[in-house]
Amino acid sequence: MKQILSLLTLILLVGNLIGQTDSTKVKSLKDYGKKPHLDMLLVDLNWDRLIGLDNAVSQKWYGRGLAVSLMYDYPLTQDARVSFAIGGGFATHSYYTDALVKKVNGTDVAAFQWQPSTVKEKGKISLNYVDVPLEFRFRTLEDSREHRWKLAVGGRVGYLINAHETTIDGQGFKSKLYHYPHVSKFRFGPSVRFGYGAIMLTGFYSVSTFFQTGKGLNDINAFSLGLTISPF
Repeated sequence: MKQILSLLTLILLVGNLIGQTDSTKVKSLKDYGKKPHLDMLLVDLNWDRLIGLDNAVSQKWYGRGLAVSLMYDYPLTQDARVSFAIGGGFATHSYYTDALVKKVNGTDVAAFQWQPSTVKEKGKISLNYVDVPLEFRFRTLEDSREHRWKLAVGGRVGYLINAHETTIDGQGFKSKLYHYPHVSKFRFGPSVRFGYGAIMLTGFYSVSTFFQTGKGLNDINAFSLGLTISPF
C-alpha cells in the first residue's frame, strides 16, 4: 500500500509540474470564470470482496456494489489544489458465496457455512450503509482540456441500515432472510481515490470486521475496488 501511494503521489507531482509550464493557467479560484469541478457528487461502481472466509466456502468473483456520496469541498489553498472534503452518502454491497450465514451449533457465534446445492444453489448476502466519507484532496492545475489529475486520501464511517440474504435452492425456490444480529452495525476504514477529470479509480478497506467482536467464528473483513464517476 505504501508503494502504491508513493507511485500515485509521484504521478500527481509530475502532472503538477506539467500543468505549471503553461503560463496561462489559473492562479486562484477567482480566475476560473466558471465554477471549477470540485467532485461534489461521487458515484462509485465497485467490485466487492470478503477476506478471511473459511477454506470450505467458495466466493464468487462477481461481488458488486454501489456507493453515492454528496461532498462539501473546502479548499485549503486559493487555487483549490489542496482541499478537505466531508459529506454523506449511501452504499450497498453484495457478496456471492455457496454458504449461508448461520450460528455455529451450540454457540452464540456466527459463520459462513457451506451448504449443499439442494439447500443453496446460488445467492448473496447484501449490506446497506449510511456513510460519512471524508478525504484530503490534491489536484494539479487545469490543463488545456480543463481537466485535472487528482488524488484523494481519507476514509469513511458507515452505519448498517439493512442486511439480508437471498438464496435460490436447487429447485429454483427463492427466499430472503433479514435477521442478522451478529453483523457489525458500524464499519470504518481507509479509502483512496485517483484519476483524471470526472473519472477516477477508488479503493476502500474495512478495518472493522464483518461480524461483531467476539460474535464471529472467523475475522472477516471487506474491501472494494471500483470506478468513480464525478459529474460535478
